[in-house]
Amino acid sequence: MQERSPIPHKKICFTVFIVSGLILTVFYCDNTILNYAAPFAAEEIAFVEEPEYLVSSPKCKIPNYDPFNKDAKRFYHKQKYKPCNNKKLLTYVTVKDNIATLHVDTESVPSYTSNGVTCCYSNITRVNYNKDPDKRVKRSTCKYFNGKVTIFRDPVYVKCLDKERRRQVYENVHAATIIDETIQKKLESFDNTTNPFSILFIGIDSISRLNFIRILPNTHKFVEENGWIPLKGYNKMDDNTFPNLMAILTGFNNSRAYQVCSPKTLGKLDECPMIWYDFRKLGFITGYAEDSASINTFNYRKVGFTKPPVDYYYRPYILGTENLHKVNKDGVVYCTGPETAGERIMNAAKDFATTFKNYPSFGFFWMNSFSHNEVNSPSGMDHKVKHLLQDITNEGITNNSIVIFLSDHGMRFGDIRLTDTGWLEERLPFIYVSFPSWFKEGFSKEYENFKINSNRFTCPYDLHMTLKHILALSGRDYKITPGEACPKCKSLFEEADADRSCADAAIDQHWCTCAGYKQKTLSKELKAKLANFTLNVIHDIIRSRNSDHRCAKYSLSKVLDVRISQNFSAKNDSYVLLQFQTSPKAIFETTVGYIGDINTSNFSLSGDISRLDSYSEHSKCVSDAYLRKYCYCRSNGEKV
Repeated sequence: MQERSPIPHKKICFTVFIVSGLILTVFYCDNTILNYAAPFAAEEIAFVEEPEYLVSSPKCKIPNYDPFNKDAKRFYHKQKYKPCNNKKLLTYVTVKDNIATLHVDTESVPSYTSNGVTCCYSNITRVNYNKDPDKRVKRSTCKYFNGKVTIFRDPVYVKCLDKERRRQVYENVHAATIIDETIQKKLESFDNTTNPFSILFIGIDSISRLNFIRILPNTHKFVEENGWIPLKGYNKMDDNTFPNLMAILTGFNNSRAYQVCSPKTLGKLDECPMIWYDFRKLGFITGYAEDSASINTFNYRKVGFTKPPVDYYYRPYILGTENLHKVNKDGVVYCTGPETAGERIMNAAKDFATTFKNYPSFGFFWMNSFSHNEVNSPSGMDHKVKHLLQDITNEGITNNSIVIFLSDHGMRFGDIRLTDTGWLEERLPFIYVSFPSWFKEGFSKEYENFKINSNRFTCPYDLHMTLKHILALSGRDYKITPGEACPKCKSLFEEADADRSCADAAIDQHWCTCAGYKQKTLSKELKAKLANFTLNVIHDIIRSRNSDHRCAKYSLSKVLDVRISQNFSAKNDSYVLLQFQTSPKAIFETTVGYIGDINTSNFSLSGDISRLDSYSEHSKCVSDAYLRKYCYCRSNGEKV
């Protein structure tokens, strides 16, 4: 998630599901050595399978850790599913022949009251005249109905009163995915001789590949038994959700995304060249839903969209649900009324995919609410996520869909984050992909290349190029252009270079898992020099945002860990992975580059600086999302 603390000539549709998860991890100092090979020269290495590595090449060796290694086991505990209501829902929606009906479940009434109920409903719509149209909704006058009533595309709020006492006994919000006149015209104009590909992303925030295996064992078993292909070397390209998803949607890196899309300026995200606009322009039906409205990808310390960016924009529905009684779990809104926020997204994704399984579509569905703040929290949703994948299979979605199931990154802070496995897991989110049998036959070369890429070094920019490739394969008039941030990145339907480095994938060394780090004994003075070099950079960031008067000046408290990179090139450059604690208390991790002798070399920062402890309570004095990671708000009377 974001930088925050505690998505034959018959018609064929592809649906790509990206299920991503986010979880938080805290820093623990460990003195073991990362299990990487010793330094070597590229010309000496043959391309051979090495079971101790997920990816093994002259430029990249990613270790194959046991998901239940000793570090991970110390933090692992399974959680049970927690329902938001012990009663059966009093209202529900059915869709038949494109007619949506809101029902009162008469059999459930006695569990709410012995006097019977009277219910009314209101339409929920966006507030388009407001300066923040993506943050507010309005409700129409509540209309009473008897038993059932036809509803339309707008989500509806429903409340029920005890007939005699006239007190409220129930409320909920529902959404129905139906085809209105505008969409129907679009579908009728579609040329069904071009074999379109549908794309549907379903994401669970903050779940690493290893944590996926640990905490979602039933879901993991399902994808393995059903032949889903993992991308074991899928490496995130930046810190949090926004840049990693923007890399998929636009091919931009974080700085370019802010420059072009300016998400803090009203109207600029609407002009951002999201790839879903390309799909919509070529006749695809588009949809997007994400829970946790205040902290989601395009609204956390951003202004969101002034106009619905897709044909089916579920944000008004989500905002409506968050006006119900909310229950937090691990610091995130978990219950919205009688339903979990996560299951609402699952249902929306399933409804969208089912409605348009015979038409070209692009859907993006993302969940944060049960994975954002705690590394084990998703375990309670294991069966729910598995059932989602089972349902889309049983509904025939996977017969004509490519399903991509993934996360954006692993836990970025927390106790586990201070371990060897925590460092690796933050950078390697899970991703699994399912292909219909006809694709394996009709696009055998593309399918074989994808399987080869399962053990290659890959990244979000590759996924962006894959979406472009899908548009080209769909028979539409679409020209594939190189990605802006990573011109060398290719579609996953092409074989990724076996000898690929992080530089080739436009990933900074700080996020790179290719070059191993070994512990190194350095003098106290040198460790302090490295830490203070980093602190100077942090203080420069604070000054550049004119926040010296708000943010305290850090001093080094202690160095927690120092590691030196293996050399994977003919260059004489190396990197130091440094973890240290400051006063006021904060824990930072940085990757510092040097050439030659570390004792005499000049230092350079390689990429970002990570904050490994929770900082939400200490950074409330600033609103800048990037600055919050580095700012420790001054106490009264503190001087520079």
